[in-house]
Amino acid sequence: MAVRIKDIAKLANVSVGTIDRVIHDRGEVSESTRKRVKAILRELNYQPDIFASTLASKKTSFFSVLMPVADNGNSFWNAPGKGIDKAVKELSHFGIQVKKFMFNQFDRDSFAAKAFDLLADTCDGVLFAPVFFDDSIKFIRECHKKNLPVVLFNSLINDIPICCYIGQDSEKSGYLGAKLIHYGLHGPGDLLVINIAPMKDNYDQILSREQSFRRYFSEHPEIKVKIHTIMITHTSEEKISKDLKTVFSEKKVKGIFVTNSRVSNVAGFISNKKIGGIRLVGYDLLPENIRYLKKGVIDFLVSQRPEEQGYLGIMTLFNYVVLRKKVEPKQFIPIDIITKENIDYYEYINK
Repeated sequence: MAVRIKDIAKLANVSVGTIDRVIHDRGEVSESTRKRVKAILRELNYQPDIFASTLASKKTSFFSVLMPVADNGNSFWNAPGKGIDKAVKELSHFGIQVKKFMFNQFDRDSFAAKAFDLLADTCDGVLFAPVFFDDSIKFIRECHKKNLPVVLFNSLINDIPICCYIGQDSEKSGYLGAKLIHYGLHGPGDLLVINIAPMKDNYDQILSREQSFRRYFSEHPEIKVKIHTIMITHTSEEKISKDLKTVFSEKKVKGIFVTNSRVSNVAGFISNKKIGGIRLVGYDLLPENIRYLKKGVIDFLVSQRPEEQGYLGIMTLFNYVVLRKKVEPKQFIPIDIITKENIDYYEYINK
């Protein structure tokens, strides 16, 4: 039978309130009484029902989310939002409330404004998708000063005080991208690493993917290719097409690795220009990417499971803040390789 607090109180010859104060380490209790109660707790192997006590307390916990808003050309950031909403719905009985602070990932001032609003607000924990590297570090340190636990998702920043990281192992996924392009590669030629972002230095995962992509080919010198990094700092379809047209006129392109979810921008150019014989690899099961995958323009998509990241982010904060559980400092999301042959089995991810 489960050990009840009133049973422990009877054995220790103290009130139920005293037992509660000892268990939760609060209030004034004499040292002798505290030692006696703790000895009985150990002897009976008492484990408090945290879920029941959390429900009974009727306390509301507030979590804040700082992440980019989805833009017209890319729907990636809608997915973690769905995962966050799903977690909040499941935790509604525990009084969990979440407030989202959404910023423009191409506008540093937008990030600064939303970060300021979050820090001026009241919350018990933060779920954060870092973009602007230096600004993100400053924000995390401010959270640390306020004793706010921070869970990062999508992009990892090392050597800073965070509770947990949830996302893909960027180094391994970049290495995998190189291996996927290597398969079926015939003869010498040029490979493109395309970063479509305002500044790649602001995205730690982009840098990591590119470095590990290059490392793969440096470890395989028998593959006679030249790797070129193409940095595109805008999302205009017309401007991207113009940039790519220049590159293709100068290079003998055999393969392209797009380091984020904007691979559809490149696939659109290849499709419109009717260019064949190019191995194209990118990220994420977005509707615009899946369309080109099914057409055979994109060969492989690496799924980051963004909805799962958002869901696990809130669940991790709940476990750490509310249930006071120890959490793993790194929770890596599986690296899924999606092709037009198996995409139908992953449709549930997009619902």
